[in-house]
Amino acid sequence: MRVLLVEDEKLIRVFIVEYFNKQNAEVVEASDGYEALSLLDDAFDIVLLDIMMPGIDGYEVCKLIRQKSDVPILFISALSEDDNKLKGYALGADDFISKPFTPSLLYAKCNALLKRVKKENNAIDEGIIHIDEDTHEVFINQESVQLSHKEYTMLIYFIKNKRKILSRDQLLDHIWGYDYYGDQRIVDTYVKKLRKKILDAAPYIQTVVKIGYMFDPKESKS
Repeated sequence: MRVLLVEDEKLIRVFIVEYFNKQNAEVVEASDGYEALSLLDDAFDIVLLDIMMPGIDGYEVCKLIRQKSDVPILFISALSEDDNKLKGYALGADDFISKPFTPSLLYAKCNALLKRVKKENNAIDEGIIHIDEDTHEVFINQESVQLSHKEYTMLIYFIKNKRKILSRDQLLDHIWGYDYYGDQRIVDTYVKKLRKKILDAAPYIQTVVKIGYMFDPKESKS
């Protein structure tokens, strides 16, 4: 874990850094918002951001970070009122911890936030289709559907090439492999099976006459 810690109180930085270093986490310190913005790069996993700071407060720093990065932001604050938290969430914060706190709790919150973000990043949402790539679970309109391995592979390939015309040969090569020498019509058979299983999302898979298929989640025609 590589952490950007933005906190104007040195003692708070010290006890956070000491604990996080013992957990093999790297912490880069910034004593104010301007320093934090100058240090921010894509290598940070999370930003721990105090709200009340001189010069530029945490809200403004959060707003500026969100203009160029989706890095998870956890606010550290003595402000516990709901209005303050709502303002932070509206600006793009992911979580809060209120002072005083133990460094172990802060570290646990960081781990939980990073796990949640990783899970969200491993999810696919296209129209009414939701897919968890970690578990290979597929949901249509929030209802679970069971796909075979090849059906799942075909759906993922369609989604990752949405609005591109895919020939039957391309589908054969990707799903069955380059050494497959069977009947090309197996592609049509599996598309038919897949359409039947994904129900209301079936029209997303469009037939392109004499060529193959195209996946378009904005298209309602079959």
